[in-house]
Amino acid sequence: MQTSGQLACSILLLAALLPAAAQAAPLRKLGSDKESTLYLERGSIQRGKDGRKAWLLQSYRQAQTAPDGKIYRSLKQQHLYSCEDRSITLVSQLYYAEPMARGEALATYKYESYDAEPVEKGSRYERALKAVCARKR
Repeated sequence: MQTSGQLACSILLLAALLPAAAQAAPLRKLGSDKESTLYLERGSIQRGKDGRKAWLLQSYRQAQTAPDGKIYRSLKQQHLYSCEDRSITLVSQLYYAEPMARGEALATYKYESYDAEPVEKGSRYERALKAVCARKR
């Protein structure tokens, strides 16, 4: 039987490990250029009535400035993908000070009414759309 101190210690340890487990999602590289590399978090793809949601991670080679003025090196974006319309809608964004979404999020933005944007042929977002829409689950 665990004492309350042991139980509290176990809970703290579990809470400390959860963020690392969440960031351990397998990544698929979608493309890169001189400024950044874009990845799809394959485990984040979810089917819903409005389409599919998935997270993209963009890791920058140089520091960037967020809308609120904070300096960041990586950005996670959740999009809603319409496979039929070939469009994406931005749902939320998280900004990180370190590359590859390491450390705490500096800022989090959720968008309730963002317009869908058509996906341009040959773009990195087209690669994301194809990967998300090809997923069977």
